[in-house]
Amino acid sequence: AIVDSGVEPARLQDFGSRLLAQVNLSSLAPGATGDDQGHGTMVAGIAAGASPAYPGVAQNAPLVSIRTSDAHGQSVTSDVIAAADWILANKDAYGIRVANFSLAGSVETSFRFDPLDKAVERLWFAGVVVVAAAGNHGAADSSEVSMSYAPGNDPFIITVGALDQHQTADPYDDSVAWWSGKGYTMDGFYKPDMAAPGWYLVMPVPMDSTTPNTVPERVVAPGYMWMSGTSFAAPIVAGAAAQLLALHPEWGPDEVKGALMLSAAYINDMGAGVG
Repeated sequence: AIVDSGVEPARLQDFGSRLLAQVNLSSLAPGATGDDQGHGTMVAGIAAGASPAYPGVAQNAPLVSIRTSDAHGQSVTSDVIAAADWILANKDAYGIRVANFSLAGSVETSFRFDPLDKAVERLWFAGVVVVAAAGNHGAADSSEVSMSYAPGNDPFIITVGALDQHQTADPYDDSVAWWSGKGYTMDGFYKPDMAAPGWYLVMPVPMDSTTPNTVPERVVAPGYMWMSGTSFAAPIVAGAAAQLLALHPEWGPDEVKGALMLSAAYINDMGAGVG
């Protein structure tokens, strides 16, 4: 399940017939269809795209799109909560085992009281692996920042930061992107839980949407552009979670999170290189 700005349904090369449902819960863009920002299609492409040129992670995974944001990427918190509730109500009908939230609130909060945290926890405890972006609010000197923004502040779910791979396949030269948020929540939990590639990723995008028209120099081919951000690192982990569940359908979210964290390479405390 992709909770975002929607997914362009006409991208047969990327998604084929695997886009099972599209639901618009955005109170800022009621009645809108498709993806007029582009962000959701990009996230879905990284998680489960099957383009021969720019493939995603889980290329056979069915997708469900739950739209909460408008053409400018803005979502109302109550709409995101409604999306989590929709997934909870429909997870069995569509076989939803993973939900990706490449978004973050704008107010620091405690997971003990925040309603969005409660909503994603309900999914987690019902057997849905929840993956969220850490946020792009990192400090220029790579120091720690507050990680108290829902839903990524929740200690149960998987919060994902962004790696700079330095354009190599060798994990031993990876480092955490300076703009990738990392630090403690107000409840004392360190976030993110893990990091994935998030610098210069190429992904599908509707060419008439906001994003490619804002930064047209990033278009690398018709219908594809590069972007960086924790929003795009998160669906890499969501795709990996889907692959794990395909191999181990009996696993719950805790087993998936544990397997991903235990098998990840260790990045040292300074966020540079593998320790």
